Amino acid sequence: MMTNQTENHHSSQKNKRLSDLVDIKTLQEILDAFTTTTGLMANIVDVEGVSIFPRKGIKKCCKFCRIIYSLEGGKNRCQAAYKRAGKQAALFGEPYIFRCPSGLIEWAAPIVLNGEHVGTIICGQVLMWEPEEFFWIELRKMNQAITDDFEELFEAVEELAIVTGNQVQASAYLLYVVANYIMKAGWENFEQSREFARQRTLYHAEIENRKTREEQVDKTAILSLIDEDEIILQLQQNRNKAKAYLEGLISGLRYEARQNPTQMRAKMTELLVMLSRVVNRMGLAVAPFLEINDYAISQIYQTTSLENISVIAAKSVDVYLEQLEASAVKPENPNILVMTDYIDNHYQDNLTVEAIAAAACLSPGYAGRIFKDQMNMPIMDYVLKVRIDKSKKLLLNPHYQIQAIAKNVGYEDAGYFTKVFRKFEGITPTQFRKVHKR
Repeated sequence: MMTNQTENHHSSQKNKRLSDLVDIKTLQEILDAFTTTTGLMANIVDVEGVSIFPRKGIKKCCKFCRIIYSLEGGKNRCQAAYKRAGKQAALFGEPYIFRCPSGLIEWAAPIVLNGEHVGTIICGQVLMWEPEEFFWIELRKMNQAITDDFEELFEAVEELAIVTGNQVQASAYLLYVVANYIMKAGWENFEQSREFARQRTLYHAEIENRKTREEQVDKTAILSLIDEDEIILQLQQNRNKAKAYLEGLISGLRYEARQNPTQMRAKMTELLVMLSRVVNRMGLAVAPFLEINDYAISQIYQTTSLENISVIAAKSVDVYLEQLEASAVKPENPNILVMTDYIDNHYQDNLTVEAIAAAACLSPGYAGRIFKDQMNMPIMDYVLKVRIDKSKKLLLNPHYQIQAIAKNVGYEDAGYFTKVFRKFEGITPTQFRKVHKR
């Protein structure tokens, strides 16, 4: 029972996200324009197959659909089909063409946010061929469970458009790209608004804390909030504690800036420079952190919004902590270093545990045990990670085709490479390239 409640809650969160984040009016206008231009009906459903629009909100709905929906059980049958088709489309990361329970052609294009399937575009129904005798027999058989009056259904079928496979694919891809672009923009706006609100909450909490402290401390005492030794101490804690400390530092510095953007920029810049010095004192390579600073500081000086400056600084802290975690994964066993170096230099080859173990003069069993103990992952998972990391860099270059990238990182089959990439990243290589398009 608890599992069902959890699943239902998770499902309702997805549905809420879809309806809350998307600009419903804009999507409705796009679907209306699509229908007017092509004569094809388009709808958007949640992960359960239920339309996010009121039924009367769809500008055009084919007569066949209206009849099916009016029959007992027809609506539920359609929604179940949309749910299944949406899952299949999300699984493959591309539009999915299917036959609806009533025997006509439809297609589903997945809406994906942060690797999570949150909804589906459904388009159809259409015919892809001129109906013949067998089609009418099959149509009657597929719908006999919900009606025994087929005359009106047959008349409605004759009003449907006959489209080619190319037209189906083109219209599906068009709606897929447009809707996902709008959803992504809506999600980013939602995340930014939520982060703004969080930063404001932290700032107001800091104001109250400061009021209390200033009543208790000698007003002539001048103390710096930024203390290198304290930052090092905090960074040695777990990530959540370190993040809470640094975000508190950002709120404190904002308070000291007294709502002055110029002072706020200077204080955030000082904090980032201090963090890079701390990293250097910790004995880590400072170059990746300087890149973080360069980007963040350039963003800070392009805005006058205090909330924006706070958010940029907070996101930089997140990146710092991620980089610190990555830098901290250093194998103590020299045999591990030999194996990781071998993988880094031969990831394009058909690697096996035996070959990797042999490079360190170890047995496969022993090599696998010590590797997992030190690196917290099996050897072949590390191989996959290296290949995916390399492929992501290549995907940023639009001149490389997916097939070439797959081969470059050790996969002869581009389809298999796509499945592996999607498993690791939550999106396909093509989607990754679109999201990170220069």
